Amino acid sequence: MINIPNYVIIYMTIAIFTIDYFGKRGMFMKPDRRASQATIMEVAIAAGVSLATVSRTTNHPEKVKPETREKIERIIKEKGYKPNLNAKSLASSKSTTVAVVVPELTRSSIAGLVDGIADCANRRGYLVRLFVNNKLKDGDVESLKDFWSTLMASVVDGVLYINDEMTEESIELVKNSSIPVVLTNIVCGDPEIPYVSIDYYKAAYEMTKEMIERGNKKIWMINTVHKYVVNDLKVAGYTKAMEEAGLEPLVKNVPGRTDLNEPIYKELLENDKPEVAIVVRDSMAVSFINVARLLHIHIPEEIEVIGFQNTKYAELSRPKLSCIETPIYDLGEKAMDLLTKLMDIYETEEDEEEEEDIDANIYVDYNVVWRESTK
Repeated sequence: MINIPNYVIIYMTIAIFTIDYFGKRGMFMKPDRRASQATIMEVAIAAGVSLATVSRTTNHPEKVKPETREKIERIIKEKGYKPNLNAKSLASSKSTTVAVVVPELTRSSIAGLVDGIADCANRRGYLVRLFVNNKLKDGDVESLKDFWSTLMASVVDGVLYINDEMTEESIELVKNSSIPVVLTNIVCGDPEIPYVSIDYYKAAYEMTKEMIERGNKKIWMINTVHKYVVNDLKVAGYTKAMEEAGLEPLVKNVPGRTDLNEPIYKELLENDKPEVAIVVRDSMAVSFINVARLLHIHIPEEIEVIGFQNTKYAELSRPKLSCIETPIYDLGEKAMDLLTKLMDIYETEEDEEEEEDIDANIYVDYNVVWRESTK
């Protein structure tokens, strides 16, 4: 059961219509794009400018270079673009609302992030509007663009984007956003995009190196079959440490779901056995331990197991799971804090030079929690 503060739930109710439109239930038919009016995204692409520049042209034309303004105004007329009236009426004032975009609500980490975001937002005088869009997981480019256009037309001052499946299309949409966006618990590799995360590469590298220094040579990295940016970073850090030690990286890709990965764990362990297994998620690590115990493999005497996150699964595991702790609440809190600073700059429309004084790429410290699954 996810525990979300009351002032978030109010806005979740409002966001349900957005959820249903872009989600699995399909309660609303997708509009015929050919029959609908042009979007701000289409104008920006045609003009070769950012969404923010189009927005400034319609709201503050005096702040746009004449040649750029004339080009945009011509394209607006050609395409029949009509600026969102709500956004236009609020162009000179804050809505004091931020959007939190997530791909799903089933992960325990999402609840912790939203908790930290909401507490910071409350202190800063902002309300939180939650958008759940499971199409973020599917890589559907058109649905992603539709969703982003709707998000940009919503009455929000900034966006906290929680999605560890960043595609080239989503990166471009974030970069060209007309309002500030902060990636939360994820790094996309583009330093121009603000983010708050832990250094997953470093965490995996240091943990692998630690286990090698303890005398272990056969170390597995258990990863998800599905591609996630943060898991790619963990695998890269692990691989670097193994190769530096002259050891062969042994990456095992399995499904994230317990009902699917347990048969694969069983097959792997019946044919081979590592000295250490570093697993990209706590829930997957616990599943691995359970299968090992069923095969009468002793943890940690025969295999040491380490997870990532330090969720409730780590404490409930038998034996209790050692893990790299992701400070979920702190990540959410610091992401909201960074977004607030960026929104303040955007509101006052300061020069880019002043914006550079803010550290918009933030790594939060992580800890290692040693428990019974390691020696």
